[in-house]
Amino acid sequence: MNNRERLIELISSHDLDRREIAELLKVKRATIDHWLLPGESSNHEDVPEMAIELLELKLRDRTSSSDPELE
Repeated sequence: MNNRERLIELISSHDLDRREIAELLKVKRATIDHWLLPGESSNHEDVPEMAIELLELKLRDRTSSSDPELE
């Protein structure tokens, strides 16, 4: 699975919108738009590995802090 597919999976599984992802990763919304474009698009940008790793960490923290069984 490539990073674009991983990003799409995270969006879907955590019910996120592009604005939320941009805020979590401290990037512009347009950057997220470019990451999600198909690879054939002239405006496509590859999703950096560090962006996926950071998003996964932040989402894990977000999920665990809202899980009452972990308190």
